[in-house]
Amino acid sequence: MNPHLLEERVATVSGGAGLAEPARARLAAHKATADACRRRTVERRTELERVLSGSDGRRDALDLMLELDALERVQDRIDQRLSELCESLSEPRTPRYGDA
Repeated sequence: MNPHLLEERVATVSGGAGLAEPARARLAAHKATADACRRRTVERRTELERVLSGSDGRRDALDLMLELDALERVQDRIDQRLSELCESLSEPRTPRYGDA
């Protein structure tokens, strides 16, 4: 997911007093994980370009490609989980009474 769209999704979660501390912690942890994965992907992509250009032979290009592929697939899952968490935290809370 586009990082800017994800930021907008996170911003939809009310930061008011109604959001419990465990929910805030979950949201922060999900967001930090998504950001870290995105940064690591950019780093590996840059490193792969250096290796494939022949200017850096310290790492194996295949290892970098495999790691990059895994990061890109995981990023989709992380973004989806963060999006679902934001959606669940943004839903209006209606009190339930009785068996309804």
